[in-house]
Amino acid sequence: MTSSNNENLRHLADTVDQLAVRLSSIQPSCLEQLEQWREAAYRSIDQYCERKRHELIEMKQVHYRQELNQLQQKVNQLIANHDDRQDHYDSVNHDIQLVEVKINELEHLRLKVHPLSIDEHLITRRHLFPLTHPYRMIHLKTSLESAVGTNDKHLLVDREGKHLCLLDRNLVIVNEISFTHDGIHSVFWASTIGQFIIVTCKNILLLDEKTMTLEKCPISSKVDWWRGTCSEDTLFLLTIEWGSSIYEFNLGSSFKAGKEWHSPVTCKKNEVMGDIKYNSGFLAIPIFNRHRDESRFELRSVINLDCIWSIRVHGRCRCCQIDVDQWLVMDHDDCRFFHISADGKLLEAGKYDQHEQLEDIIPWGKDSIVVLTKKSINLHNFS
Repeated sequence: MTSSNNENLRHLADTVDQLAVRLSSIQPSCLEQLEQWREAAYRSIDQYCERKRHELIEMKQVHYRQELNQLQQKVNQLIANHDDRQDHYDSVNHDIQLVEVKINELEHLRLKVHPLSIDEHLITRRHLFPLTHPYRMIHLKTSLESAVGTNDKHLLVDREGKHLCLLDRNLVIVNEISFTHDGIHSVFWASTIGQFIIVTCKNILLLDEKTMTLEKCPISSKVDWWRGTCSEDTLFLLTIEWGSSIYEFNLGSSFKAGKEWHSPVTCKKNEVMGDIKYNSGFLAIPIFNRHRDESRFELRSVINLDCIWSIRVHGRCRCCQIDVDQWLVMDHDDCRFFHISADGKLLEAGKYDQHEQLEDIIPWGKDSIVVLTKKSINLHNFS
């Protein structure tokens, strides 16, 4: 056996050992969810038992005690009046005997208790794919390239590149204004300033959803903008070029320019960053390499842009965060989705079954996702 084969076999053995260690120490985040469900189930059982105890025992105790108090008053009245009539005595004695029978019945109460039946399907593994059929959908033709953004109440999207439409959770257009700028590359909600940020090639725009007024950000148009995202205090913008750059701007200081990141720190000169999304101190970025015709999805530190992990995907991609710290990556060209774990592992992959060209994806609440296509907006529930 050659030294090369020996080395390969040692590598396989090391891989198995690493997987064994990982398996022993694994603590899926769903364990907390399972424990919360268990505690809620116990609370429901306790509440049910308390309710039955009250209905079957405590309410009768209260009622019988009232009857005994009334009988005590009658006896005391007979004693006070020196009433020794036999019929009065017999009447009160009869009532006392009736109450005694009721107390005996309560004292020897027996219950018919059915075993608690647990449906095995109460808890199952959630699969994202295939995505459920859209529970809401609106036909809406977008421009050559488009994007969608959401906040708690509304969704913002363009219509044919000529209008900005604000939709509610029923996908009803509640407001609309004309749009005369370049095509929209990115839309997202900035909670710090309470406005939607719209990224076009030469302008960064702010939309006030209450007044539906647009204003330009004081950000230079010397470069061509592509995608954007924001943290609580920082706006991150990507440039549209091979060897993409990332620019930072302060949301709390009238978009004062901050750090800049350029190739090769961002990516190679023959690569382009297809999207950028912020979550909990990290930037998620899909990167396409034109020479190799392949893509990877990376999680970067927001502090120094160091790569935390990288995983190979496919096509020119967009992405969004789901389930707190996991990721959904969308392949424009092949209409495929990749579900990526918090530590950069592929959990699932699936094809989009609506037979439409994909434009953008974004979560809307905990259990819904918005899929923007060339012809429609589709709302899906996670199964």
